Amino acid sequence: MSESTDLVTLDEAGTPTAGAIDELAPAGDQTPVGAIEHTHPGPRQYVLIAIVLVILTAVEVATSYLEGHVNSNLLIVALVIMAAVKFFLVAAWYMHMKQDSSVFRRLFITGIVLASTVYGILFFFFSSTVLKS
Repeated sequence: MSESTDLVTLDEAGTPTAGAIDELAPAGDQTPVGAIEHTHPGPRQYVLIAIVLVILTAVEVATSYLEGHVNSNLLIVALVIMAAVKFFLVAAWYMHMKQDSSVFRRLFITGIVLASTVYGILFFFFSSTVLKS
């Protein structure tokens, strides 16, 4: 006994029947909007990004130990740049922002730019207590 709904035919368990799947398939070579598939990175690429992240983290830790040998303002700038690169790598590959819809990417980037602007303003506001001459 199967029941028919407006869109698909369901069997007794409530799962679509084989004919129902054919009913939902687009006719011809037409691809529905939003059904475009993006290629995701493979395991090799994930491992390579992880290795780059580990190396950057090691460089960050080593840089933080150079406090007495190098200008502290230069250390702050170097650490911020390395953190930004690591953030970009994680967001682009592990959060799949490279493959995501451009609307979501724009919203994400807008939020990051806004947060960075606020952080920058506060950093310069309190720079007399953070930066050393």
